[in-house]
Amino acid sequence: MKFKMVLLALICLSSPLYAENDQQLQRQIALLQKQAQLLQTQLEALQKEVVAHKVKQTSKTVKPVVTKTVSKSAKKQVHVRSKKDEMIKYHSSSISVHTPEEHPESIGFYPTALVADNRVVTYIAGTPVVASPYLGDRPAFDGSDYIVNISSINRDIRLMQQRRKLYRAYQTIGYPIPERPIIAISGKAEPVGMMNSDYVGGTNVDLTLGSSEVDVAAALNQNVEAYIAIAYDSNPPDVGPRINNSAFNLNMGFVNIGNLDKTPFYFTAGQLYVPFGRYSSSMISAPLTLNLARTKTRPFILGYKSQEDTGPFVATYIYRSDTTLGRAGVGGANAGYSFAFNEIRGEVGASYISSIDDAAGMQNTAANPGTFGGFGSLLNGNEAVRKTQAVDVYGNMGYDRFNFAAEWVGATQAFRAQDLSFNGRGAKPQALQTEIDMTFRAFNRPSSIGVGYQWTKDALALNLPQQRFIGVFNISIWKDTVESIEYRHEIDYSVNDFANGAAPPGLVNAPTLGTGGTADTVSAQIGVYF
Repeated sequence: MKFKMVLLALICLSSPLYAENDQQLQRQIALLQKQAQLLQTQLEALQKEVVAHKVKQTSKTVKPVVTKTVSKSAKKQVHVRSKKDEMIKYHSSSISVHTPEEHPESIGFYPTALVADNRVVTYIAGTPVVASPYLGDRPAFDGSDYIVNISSINRDIRLMQQRRKLYRAYQTIGYPIPERPIIAISGKAEPVGMMNSDYVGGTNVDLTLGSSEVDVAAALNQNVEAYIAIAYDSNPPDVGPRINNSAFNLNMGFVNIGNLDKTPFYFTAGQLYVPFGRYSSSMISAPLTLNLARTKTRPFILGYKSQEDTGPFVATYIYRSDTTLGRAGVGGANAGYSFAFNEIRGEVGASYISSIDDAAGMQNTAANPGTFGGFGSLLNGNEAVRKTQAVDVYGNMGYDRFNFAAEWVGATQAFRAQDLSFNGRGAKPQALQTEIDMTFRAFNRPSSIGVGYQWTKDALALNLPQQRFIGVFNISIWKDTVESIEYRHEIDYSVNDFANGAAPPGLVNAPTLGTGGTADTVSAQIGVYF
Protein backbone atom coordinates (compact mmCIF):
# COMPACT_ATOMS: atom_id res chain seq x y z
CA MET A 1 0.00 0.00 0.00
CA LYS A 2 2.80 2.43 0.91
CA PHE A 3 4.56 1.51 -2.32
CA LYS A 4 1.50 2.50 -4.39
CA MET A 5 1.24 5.80 -2.53
CA VAL A 6 4.87 6.62 -3.26
CA LEU A 7 4.50 5.68 -6.95
CA LEU A 8 1.43 7.89 -7.31
CA ALA A 9 3.24 10.83 -5.73
CA LEU A 10 6.20 10.44 -8.11
CA ILE A 11 3.88 10.48 -11.15
CA CYS A 12 2.16 13.66 -9.95
CA LEU A 13 5.48 15.41 -9.37
CA SER A 14 6.95 14.38 -12.77
CA SER A 15 4.01 15.44 -15.01
CA PRO A 16 5.00 19.16 -15.03
CA LEU A 17 8.53 18.12 -16.01
CA TYR A 18 7.17 16.17 -19.06
CA ALA A 19 5.00 19.13 -20.08
CA GLU A 20 8.00 21.43 -19.87
CA ASN A 21 10.05 18.96 -21.95
CA ASP A 22 7.29 18.89 -24.64
CA GLN A 23 7.35 22.66 -24.91
CA GLN A 24 11.12 22.63 -25.26
CA LEU A 25 10.88 20.00 -28.02
CA GLN A 26 8.31 22.06 -29.93
CA ARG A 27 10.53 25.13 -29.73
CA GLN A 28 13.47 23.10 -31.01
CA ILE A 29 11.36 21.76 -33.93
CA ALA A 30 10.31 25.27 -34.89
CA LEU A 31 13.93 26.43 -34.75
CA LEU A 32 15.03 23.53 -36.96
CA GLN A 33 12.30 24.33 -39.49
CA LYS A 34 13.50 27.92 -39.75
CA GLN A 35 17.07 26.76 -40.16
CA ALA A 36 16.00 24.30 -42.89
CA GLN A 37 14.20 27.07 -44.77
CA LEU A 38 17.27 29.28 -44.48
CA LEU A 39 19.49 26.48 -45.77
CA GLN A 40 17.10 25.89 -48.69
CA THR A 41 17.30 29.57 -49.59
CA GLN A 42 21.09 29.52 -49.42
CA LEU A 43 21.19 26.34 -51.52
CA GLU A 44 19.06 27.92 -54.23
CA ALA A 45 21.32 30.99 -54.24
CA LEU A 46 24.41 28.80 -54.60
CA GLN A 47 22.78 26.89 -57.46
CA LYS A 48 22.13 30.16 -59.28
CA GLU A 49 25.75 31.23 -58.81
CA VAL A 50 27.00 27.88 -60.12
CA VAL A 51 24.76 28.11 -63.20
CA ALA A 52 25.81 31.70 -63.85
CA HIS A 53 29.49 30.79 -63.43
CA LYS A 54 29.14 27.89 -65.89
CA VAL A 55 27.41 30.11 -68.44
CA LYS A 56 30.14 32.76 -68.21
CA GLN A 57 32.92 30.19 -68.43
CA THR A 58 31.31 28.45 -71.39
CA SER A 59 30.67 31.69 -73.25
CA LYS A 60 34.32 32.69 -72.84
CA THR A 61 35.77 29.38 -73.98
CA VAL A 62 33.46 28.66 -76.89
CA LYS A 63 35.45 28.24 -80.10
CA PRO A 64 34.51 27.17 -83.60
CA VAL A 65 33.90 23.44 -83.45
CA VAL A 66 33.89 21.05 -86.36
CA THR A 67 31.22 18.38 -86.08
CA LYS A 68 30.52 15.44 -88.33
CA THR A 69 27.05 14.11 -89.09
CA VAL A 70 26.02 11.12 -91.16
CA SER A 71 23.04 11.53 -93.48
CA LYS A 72 20.69 8.82 -94.70
CA SER A 73 22.97 8.25 -97.68
CA ALA A 74 25.93 7.68 -95.33
CA LYS A 75 27.75 10.76 -96.68
CA LYS A 76 29.74 12.82 -94.19
CA GLN A 77 28.90 16.49 -93.86
CA VAL A 78 30.94 19.15 -92.05
CA HIS A 79 29.28 21.94 -90.12
CA VAL A 80 31.19 24.85 -88.57
CA ARG A 81 29.46 26.51 -85.63
CA SER A 82 29.05 30.23 -86.23
CA LYS A 83 28.75 33.05 -83.74
CA LYS A 84 24.99 32.68 -83.86
CA ASP A 85 25.36 29.16 -82.44
CA GLU A 86 27.23 30.38 -79.34
CA MET A 87 25.46 29.74 -76.05
CA ILE A 88 23.11 32.49 -74.91
CA LYS A 89 23.04 33.42 -71.24
CA TYR A 90 19.99 32.14 -69.41
CA HIS A 91 18.74 32.63 -65.90
CA SER A 92 17.63 29.48 -64.11
CA SER A 93 15.35 29.51 -61.10
CA SER A 94 13.56 26.90 -59.08
CA ILE A 95 9.79 27.08 -59.38
CA SER A 96 7.46 26.28 -56.52
CA VAL A 97 3.73 25.73 -56.72
CA HIS A 98 1.61 27.48 -54.11
CA THR A 99 -1.83 25.98 -53.74
CA PRO A 100 -4.32 25.72 -50.86
CA GLU A 101 -4.29 22.52 -48.85
CA GLU A 102 -8.07 22.57 -48.49
CA HIS A 103 -10.31 20.77 -50.96
CA PRO A 104 -11.12 23.06 -53.93
CA GLU A 105 -14.86 22.69 -53.33
CA SER A 106 -14.49 24.27 -49.88
CA ILE A 107 -13.26 27.60 -51.30
CA GLY A 108 -14.71 29.90 -53.92
CA PHE A 109 -11.45 30.62 -55.77
CA TYR A 110 -8.42 28.58 -56.80
CA PRO A 111 -5.48 30.85 -55.80
CA THR A 112 -2.84 28.52 -57.22
CA ALA A 113 0.31 30.23 -58.49
CA LEU A 114 3.75 29.43 -59.91
CA VAL A 115 6.43 31.30 -57.91
CA ALA A 116 10.09 31.86 -58.84
CA ASP A 117 12.59 34.18 -57.12
CA ASN A 118 9.88 35.14 -54.64
CA ARG A 119 7.80 36.54 -57.50
CA VAL A 120 4.59 35.18 -59.00
CA VAL A 121 5.24 33.98 -62.55
CA THR A 122 1.60 33.24 -63.32
CA TYR A 123 -1.64 32.49 -61.57
CA ILE A 124 -3.54 29.29 -62.29
CA ALA A 125 -7.13 30.09 -61.42
CA GLY A 126 -10.10 28.30 -62.90
CA THR A 127 -10.42 26.39 -66.19
CA PRO A 128 -7.81 26.66 -68.96
CA VAL A 129 -9.11 27.98 -72.30
CA VAL A 130 -7.53 27.10 -75.65
CA ALA A 131 -8.25 28.73 -78.99
CA SER A 132 -6.86 26.01 -81.25
CA PRO A 133 -8.89 23.06 -82.53
CA TYR A 134 -6.23 20.37 -82.19
CA LEU A 135 -3.50 20.17 -79.58
CA GLY A 136 -0.05 19.85 -81.13
CA ASP A 137 -1.24 19.76 -84.77
CA ARG A 138 -0.19 22.16 -87.48
CA PRO A 139 -3.44 23.99 -88.35
CA ALA A 140 -4.70 24.26 -91.92
CA PHE A 141 -3.84 27.55 -93.61
CA ASP A 142 -7.46 28.22 -94.59
CA GLY A 143 -8.91 27.49 -91.14
CA SER A 144 -10.87 24.49 -92.42
CA ASP A 145 -9.94 22.43 -89.35
CA TYR A 146 -11.46 24.81 -86.82
CA ILE A 147 -14.45 23.59 -84.85
CA VAL A 148 -16.74 26.13 -86.51
CA ASN A 149 -15.98 24.58 -89.92
CA ILE A 150 -16.65 20.99 -88.91
CA SER A 151 -19.60 19.57 -90.83
CA SER A 152 -22.92 20.38 -89.17
CA ILE A 153 -23.96 16.76 -89.73
CA ASN A 154 -22.35 14.31 -87.27
CA ARG A 155 -20.57 17.16 -85.51
CA ASP A 156 -20.76 15.17 -82.28
CA ILE A 157 -18.67 12.38 -83.88
CA ARG A 158 -16.10 14.87 -85.16
CA LEU A 159 -15.76 16.41 -81.70
CA MET A 160 -15.43 12.97 -80.14
CA GLN A 161 -12.62 12.13 -82.56
CA GLN A 162 -10.94 15.45 -81.79
CA ARG A 163 -11.25 14.80 -78.05
CA ARG A 164 -9.51 11.44 -78.47
CA LYS A 165 -6.77 13.09 -80.51
CA LEU A 166 -6.24 15.73 -77.84
CA TYR A 167 -5.89 13.28 -74.95
CA ARG A 168 -3.65 11.03 -77.04
CA ALA A 169 -1.40 14.04 -77.57
CA TYR A 170 -1.15 14.51 -73.81
CA GLN A 171 -0.05 10.89 -73.43
CA THR A 172 2.44 11.12 -76.31
CA ILE A 173 4.07 14.26 -74.93
CA GLY A 174 4.12 12.76 -71.45
CA TYR A 175 1.85 15.31 -69.80
CA PRO A 176 -0.49 14.22 -67.01
CA ILE A 177 -4.16 14.00 -67.98
CA PRO A 178 -5.89 17.29 -67.01
CA GLU A 179 -8.26 17.09 -64.06
CA ARG A 180 -10.20 20.19 -65.11
CA PRO A 181 -12.29 20.86 -68.23
CA ILE A 182 -10.49 21.99 -71.38
CA ILE A 183 -12.48 24.71 -73.16
CA ALA A 184 -11.91 25.33 -76.87
CA ILE A 185 -13.31 28.48 -78.49
CA SER A 186 -13.92 28.84 -82.22
CA GLY A 187 -15.92 31.12 -84.47
CA LYS A 188 -16.38 32.81 -87.82
CA ALA A 189 -17.61 35.92 -89.60
CA GLU A 190 -18.55 35.79 -93.29
CA PRO A 191 -19.60 39.11 -94.88
CA VAL A 192 -20.90 38.65 -98.42
CA GLY A 193 -21.88 40.83 -101.34
CA MET A 194 -24.10 39.69 -104.20
CA MET A 195 -25.67 40.87 -107.43
CA ASN A 196 -28.73 39.03 -108.71
CA SER A 197 -31.05 39.10 -111.69
CA ASP A 198 -34.27 37.25 -110.85
CA TYR A 199 -36.66 35.12 -112.92
CA VAL A 200 -38.70 38.11 -114.16
CA GLY A 201 -35.79 40.38 -115.10
CA GLY A 202 -35.41 42.38 -111.90
CA THR A 203 -31.97 43.25 -110.52
CA ASN A 204 -30.93 43.27 -106.89
CA VAL A 205 -27.63 44.22 -105.22
CA ASP A 206 -27.00 43.40 -101.58
CA LEU A 207 -24.20 43.65 -99.01
CA THR A 208 -24.81 41.74 -95.81
CA LEU A 209 -23.36 39.53 -93.10
CA GLY A 210 -23.86 36.04 -94.43
CA SER A 211 -23.18 34.27 -91.15
CA SER A 212 -21.46 34.83 -87.85
CA GLU A 213 -20.99 32.26 -85.12
CA VAL A 214 -19.18 31.61 -81.84
CA ASP A 215 -18.62 28.00 -80.72
CA VAL A 216 -17.54 26.71 -77.32
CA ALA A 217 -16.55 23.06 -76.79
CA ALA A 218 -15.81 21.97 -73.23
CA ALA A 219 -14.10 18.60 -72.81
CA LEU A 220 -14.80 17.69 -69.19
CA ASN A 221 -12.71 14.54 -69.47
CA GLN A 222 -11.97 11.78 -71.96
CA ASN A 223 -15.60 10.60 -71.89
CA VAL A 224 -17.82 13.70 -71.78
CA GLU A 225 -17.96 16.90 -73.82
CA ALA A 226 -20.44 19.78 -73.94
CA TYR A 227 -20.85 21.96 -77.01
CA ILE A 228 -22.64 25.27 -77.59
CA ALA A 229 -22.86 27.27 -80.85
CA ILE A 230 -24.28 30.80 -80.78
CA ALA A 231 -25.14 32.01 -84.29
CA TYR A 232 -26.27 35.25 -85.91
CA ASP A 233 -29.81 35.18 -87.29
CA SER A 234 -29.56 36.34 -90.92
CA ASN A 235 -33.27 35.98 -91.72
CA PRO A 236 -35.02 39.30 -92.46
CA PRO A 237 -37.60 40.46 -89.89
CA ASP A 238 -41.31 40.50 -90.72
CA VAL A 239 -41.45 44.29 -90.42
CA GLY A 240 -38.88 47.06 -90.16
CA PRO A 241 -35.26 47.26 -91.32
CA ARG A 242 -33.23 44.06 -91.30
CA ILE A 243 -30.73 45.52 -88.84
CA ASN A 244 -33.47 45.09 -86.23
CA ASN A 245 -32.99 41.34 -86.52
CA SER A 246 -29.27 41.43 -85.65
CA ALA A 247 -29.71 38.92 -82.85
CA PHE A 248 -27.81 35.83 -81.74
CA ASN A 249 -29.57 32.60 -80.85
CA LEU A 250 -28.66 29.07 -79.87
CA ASN A 251 -27.77 27.29 -83.08
CA MET A 252 -26.63 24.05 -81.45
CA GLY A 253 -26.10 22.84 -77.92
CA PHE A 254 -25.55 19.24 -76.89
CA VAL A 255 -23.71 16.81 -74.65
CA ASN A 256 -21.73 13.91 -76.10
CA ILE A 257 -20.74 10.86 -74.06
CA GLY A 258 -18.24 8.46 -75.58
CA ASN A 259 -14.62 7.36 -75.63
CA LEU A 260 -13.47 5.75 -78.86
CA ASP A 261 -10.38 4.36 -77.12
CA LYS A 262 -12.65 2.23 -74.91
CA THR A 263 -15.84 1.58 -76.89
CA PRO A 264 -17.26 2.33 -80.35
CA PHE A 265 -20.65 3.28 -78.89
CA TYR A 266 -21.63 6.84 -78.00
CA PHE A 267 -24.64 8.89 -76.89
CA THR A 268 -25.60 12.48 -77.77
CA ALA A 269 -28.51 14.60 -76.57
CA GLY A 270 -29.43 18.25 -77.03
CA GLN A 271 -30.20 20.55 -79.95
CA LEU A 272 -28.38 19.70 -83.17
CA TYR A 273 -28.86 18.50 -86.73
CA VAL A 274 -30.00 14.89 -86.86
CA PRO A 275 -27.75 12.50 -88.84
CA PHE A 276 -29.89 12.58 -91.99
CA GLY A 277 -27.92 13.27 -95.18
CA ARG A 278 -24.41 14.67 -95.67
CA TYR A 279 -24.69 17.97 -97.66
CA SER A 280 -20.99 18.32 -98.50
CA SER A 281 -20.09 21.33 -100.68
CA SER A 282 -17.36 23.93 -101.22
CA MET A 283 -19.78 26.54 -102.60
CA ILE A 284 -20.90 29.75 -100.91
CA SER A 285 -24.55 28.81 -101.49
CA ALA A 286 -25.98 25.85 -99.61
CA PRO A 287 -26.84 22.88 -101.87
CA LEU A 288 -30.49 22.26 -102.74
CA THR A 289 -30.36 18.93 -100.90
CA LEU A 290 -29.58 20.83 -97.70
CA ASN A 291 -32.30 23.42 -98.37
CA LEU A 292 -34.82 20.63 -98.76
CA ALA A 293 -33.98 18.13 -96.02
CA ARG A 294 -31.52 19.23 -93.31
CA THR A 295 -33.31 18.92 -89.96
CA LYS A 296 -32.37 20.62 -86.71
CA THR A 297 -34.25 19.47 -83.63
CA ARG A 298 -33.66 18.12 -80.11
CA PRO A 299 -32.96 14.40 -80.48
CA PHE A 300 -31.51 11.58 -78.45
CA ILE A 301 -28.86 9.84 -80.57
CA LEU A 302 -27.36 6.42 -79.94
CA GLY A 303 -24.55 5.60 -82.32
CA TYR A 304 -21.70 3.31 -83.28
CA LYS A 305 -18.44 4.62 -84.76
CA SER A 306 -15.50 2.47 -85.77
CA GLN A 307 -12.58 3.02 -83.42
CA GLU A 308 -10.30 3.38 -86.43
CA ASP A 309 -10.23 6.33 -88.81
CA THR A 310 -11.93 4.14 -91.40
CA GLY A 311 -14.76 1.67 -90.99
CA PRO A 312 -18.52 1.57 -90.46
CA PHE A 313 -20.66 4.06 -88.59
CA VAL A 314 -24.32 3.80 -87.56
CA ALA A 315 -26.63 6.16 -85.67
CA THR A 316 -30.26 5.95 -84.61
CA TYR A 317 -32.24 8.84 -83.17
CA ILE A 318 -35.64 9.89 -81.87
CA TYR A 319 -37.16 13.33 -81.24
CA ARG A 320 -40.49 15.09 -80.78
CA SER A 321 -41.91 16.51 -84.00
CA ASP A 322 -43.22 20.06 -84.44
CA THR A 323 -46.10 18.78 -86.55
CA THR A 324 -49.26 18.01 -84.59
CA LEU A 325 -51.12 15.43 -86.68
CA GLY A 326 -50.70 11.85 -85.47
CA ARG A 327 -48.01 10.71 -83.08
CA ALA A 328 -45.49 13.24 -81.85
CA GLY A 329 -42.52 10.87 -81.98
CA VAL A 330 -40.19 10.80 -85.00
CA GLY A 331 -37.18 8.59 -85.56
CA GLY A 332 -34.53 7.78 -88.10
CA ALA A 333 -31.21 6.14 -88.82
CA ASN A 334 -27.97 6.80 -90.66
CA ALA A 335 -25.42 4.19 -91.74
CA GLY A 336 -22.28 4.43 -93.79
CA TYR A 337 -18.67 3.44 -94.29
CA SER A 338 -15.50 5.56 -94.33
CA PHE A 339 -12.74 4.16 -96.51
CA ALA A 340 -9.15 4.87 -97.51
CA PHE A 341 -7.21 2.98 -100.15
CA ASN A 342 -3.82 4.35 -101.17
CA GLU A 343 -4.59 7.91 -102.33
CA ILE A 344 -8.36 7.36 -102.48
CA ARG A 345 -10.43 8.30 -99.45
CA GLY A 346 -14.09 9.00 -98.82
CA GLU A 347 -17.34 7.74 -97.40
CA VAL A 348 -20.67 6.40 -98.60
CA GLY A 349 -23.90 6.15 -96.66
CA ALA A 350 -27.68 6.18 -96.54
CA SER A 351 -30.18 7.82 -94.18
CA TYR A 352 -33.82 7.40 -93.27
CA ILE A 353 -36.21 9.71 -91.41
CA SER A 354 -39.83 8.97 -90.55
CA SER A 355 -40.89 12.60 -91.13
CA ILE A 356 -39.22 15.15 -93.39
CA ASP A 357 -41.82 17.72 -92.32
CA ASP A 358 -39.48 19.07 -89.62
CA ALA A 359 -36.71 20.00 -92.08
CA ALA A 360 -35.84 23.70 -92.11
CA GLY A 361 -36.81 23.97 -95.78
CA MET A 362 -40.24 22.55 -94.99
CA GLN A 363 -40.84 24.71 -91.92
CA ASN A 364 -39.79 28.00 -93.55
CA THR A 365 -39.71 28.55 -97.32
CA ALA A 366 -38.85 32.30 -97.36
CA ALA A 367 -41.46 32.67 -100.11
CA ASN A 368 -43.29 35.79 -101.23
CA PRO A 369 -45.95 37.11 -98.80
CA GLY A 370 -49.33 35.46 -99.29
CA THR A 371 -47.93 32.21 -100.69
CA PHE A 372 -47.09 29.07 -98.71
CA GLY A 373 -44.47 30.08 -96.14
CA GLY A 374 -43.72 26.66 -94.68
CA PHE A 375 -45.49 24.50 -92.12
CA GLY A 376 -44.11 26.67 -89.32
CA SER A 377 -45.32 29.96 -90.81
CA LEU A 378 -47.77 31.79 -88.58
CA LEU A 379 -49.68 33.51 -91.40
CA ASN A 380 -49.22 31.10 -94.30
CA GLY A 381 -48.65 27.66 -92.80
CA ASN A 382 -50.03 24.96 -90.55
CA GLU A 383 -48.37 22.25 -88.42
CA ALA A 384 -51.41 19.94 -88.62
CA VAL A 385 -49.96 17.90 -91.50
CA ARG A 386 -49.29 14.21 -92.00
CA LYS A 387 -45.76 13.01 -91.35
CA THR A 388 -43.99 11.96 -94.56
CA GLN A 389 -41.02 9.59 -94.71
CA ALA A 390 -37.83 10.31 -96.66
CA VAL A 391 -34.49 8.70 -97.54
CA ASP A 392 -31.07 10.05 -98.49
CA VAL A 393 -28.13 8.43 -100.32
CA TYR A 394 -24.72 10.13 -100.45
CA GLY A 395 -21.11 9.56 -101.38
CA ASN A 396 -17.88 11.57 -101.19
CA MET A 397 -14.51 10.62 -102.60
CA GLY A 398 -11.14 12.35 -102.75
CA TYR A 399 -8.24 11.42 -105.01
CA ASP A 400 -5.03 13.43 -105.10
CA ARG A 401 -6.18 17.04 -105.67
CA PHE A 402 -9.71 16.12 -106.73
CA ASN A 403 -12.88 15.71 -104.67
CA PHE A 404 -16.19 14.30 -105.86
CA ALA A 405 -19.56 14.56 -104.10
CA ALA A 406 -23.00 13.22 -105.02
CA GLU A 407 -26.22 13.08 -103.01
CA TRP A 408 -29.91 12.42 -103.57
CA VAL A 409 -32.72 12.97 -101.09
CA GLY A 410 -36.44 12.50 -101.54
CA ALA A 411 -39.73 11.64 -99.94
CA THR A 412 -40.68 7.97 -100.19
CA GLN A 413 -44.38 8.82 -100.33
CA ALA A 414 -46.38 11.75 -101.63
CA PHE A 415 -47.69 14.42 -99.25
CA ARG A 416 -51.41 14.87 -98.93
CA ALA A 417 -52.56 17.45 -101.48
CA GLN A 418 -53.83 19.74 -98.71
CA ASP A 419 -50.42 19.59 -96.99
CA LEU A 420 -48.05 20.11 -99.94
CA SER A 421 -49.12 20.00 -103.57
CA PHE A 422 -47.64 20.23 -107.06
CA ASN A 423 -49.93 20.76 -110.09
CA GLY A 424 -52.96 19.87 -108.00
CA ARG A 425 -51.67 16.54 -106.62
CA GLY A 426 -49.72 15.57 -103.56
CA ALA A 427 -46.10 16.61 -103.99
CA LYS A 428 -43.25 14.13 -103.67
CA PRO A 429 -40.25 16.47 -103.37
CA GLN A 430 -36.74 15.33 -104.32
CA ALA A 431 -33.32 16.95 -104.74
CA LEU A 432 -30.02 15.95 -106.34
CA GLN A 433 -26.53 17.42 -105.97
CA THR A 434 -23.31 16.61 -107.85
CA GLU A 435 -20.02 18.46 -107.45
CA ILE A 436 -16.37 18.23 -108.52
CA ASP A 437 -13.61 20.26 -106.81
CA MET A 438 -9.90 20.60 -107.48
CA THR A 439 -7.29 22.10 -105.16
CA PHE A 440 -4.15 23.88 -106.39
CA ARG A 441 -1.96 26.92 -105.68
CA ALA A 442 -2.69 30.33 -107.20
CA PHE A 443 -0.42 33.32 -106.52
CA ASN A 444 1.44 30.98 -104.17
CA ARG A 445 -1.67 30.59 -102.02
CA PRO A 446 -3.90 27.53 -101.34
CA SER A 447 -6.80 27.65 -103.79
CA SER A 448 -9.60 25.53 -105.16
CA ILE A 449 -12.15 25.57 -107.93
CA GLY A 450 -15.45 23.71 -108.03
CA VAL A 451 -18.36 23.16 -110.39
CA GLY A 452 -21.68 21.51 -109.71
CA TYR A 453 -25.13 20.65 -110.98
CA GLN A 454 -28.24 20.47 -108.79
CA TRP A 455 -31.84 19.53 -109.49
CA THR A 456 -35.20 19.32 -107.71
CA LYS A 457 -38.58 17.81 -108.39
CA ASP A 458 -42.01 18.78 -106.98
CA ALA A 459 -40.33 21.51 -104.87
CA LEU A 460 -41.96 24.61 -106.37
CA ALA A 461 -43.97 25.32 -103.21
CA LEU A 462 -40.72 25.20 -101.21
CA ASN A 463 -39.32 28.14 -103.22
CA LEU A 464 -36.53 26.04 -104.79
CA PRO A 465 -35.40 26.20 -108.44
CA GLN A 466 -35.84 23.24 -110.75
CA GLN A 467 -32.21 23.27 -111.91
CA ARG A 468 -28.99 24.96 -110.81
CA PHE A 469 -25.57 25.26 -112.43
CA ILE A 470 -22.92 26.59 -110.08
CA GLY A 471 -19.20 27.31 -109.90
CA VAL A 472 -16.83 28.75 -107.28
CA PHE A 473 -13.23 29.88 -106.87
CA ASN A 474 -11.73 29.88 -103.36
CA ILE A 475 -8.37 31.24 -102.25
CA SER A 476 -6.74 31.80 -98.85
CA ILE A 477 -4.87 35.08 -99.20
CA TRP A 478 -4.28 35.37 -95.46
CA LYS A 479 -4.05 32.64 -92.89
CA ASP A 480 -7.38 31.50 -91.43
CA THR A 481 -9.34 33.28 -94.15
CA VAL A 482 -11.07 32.13 -97.33
CA GLU A 483 -11.92 34.57 -100.11
CA SER A 484 -14.53 33.22 -102.52
CA ILE A 485 -16.36 34.25 -105.66
CA GLU A 486 -19.32 32.21 -106.95
CA TYR A 487 -21.52 32.22 -110.02
CA ARG A 488 -24.94 30.58 -109.89
CA HIS A 489 -27.38 30.04 -112.79
CA GLU A 490 -30.86 28.78 -111.88
CA ILE A 491 -33.82 27.66 -113.98
CA ASP A 492 -37.33 27.99 -112.56
CA TYR A 493 -40.23 25.57 -112.96
CA SER A 494 -42.39 25.89 -116.08
CA VAL A 495 -45.04 28.60 -116.46
CA ASN A 496 -47.60 25.77 -116.48
CA ASP A 497 -46.55 24.56 -113.02
CA PHE A 498 -48.26 25.65 -109.80
CA ALA A 499 -47.97 24.56 -106.18
CA ASN A 500 -49.32 25.25 -102.70
CA GLY A 501 -49.14 24.17 -99.08
CA ALA A 502 -51.07 24.00 -95.82
CA ALA A 503 -52.66 27.24 -94.60
CA PRO A 504 -54.02 28.32 -91.20
CA PRO A 505 -57.55 27.09 -90.42
CA GLY A 506 -60.15 28.91 -92.50
CA LEU A 507 -57.59 30.48 -94.87
CA VAL A 508 -56.15 29.60 -98.28
CA ASN A 509 -52.68 30.51 -99.52
CA ALA A 510 -52.10 32.09 -102.90
CA PRO A 511 -50.57 29.51 -105.25
CA THR A 512 -46.88 29.59 -106.08
CA LEU A 513 -46.51 29.85 -109.86
CA GLY A 514 -43.60 28.82 -112.05
CA THR A 515 -42.16 31.45 -114.38
CA GLY A 516 -40.06 29.36 -116.75
CA GLY A 517 -37.40 32.04 -116.40
CA THR A 518 -33.76 31.99 -115.37
CA ALA A 519 -31.86 33.77 -112.61
CA ASP A 520 -28.17 34.61 -112.33
CA THR A 521 -26.30 35.47 -109.14
CA VAL A 522 -22.70 36.52 -108.54
CA SER A 523 -21.53 36.37 -104.91
CA ALA A 524 -18.26 37.40 -103.25
CA GLN A 525 -17.47 36.41 -99.69
CA ILE A 526 -14.67 36.87 -97.17
CA GLY A 527 -14.66 34.21 -94.47
CA VAL A 528 -12.62 34.79 -91.31
CA TYR A 529 -12.22 31.82 -88.95
CA PHE A 530 -10.69 31.34 -85.52
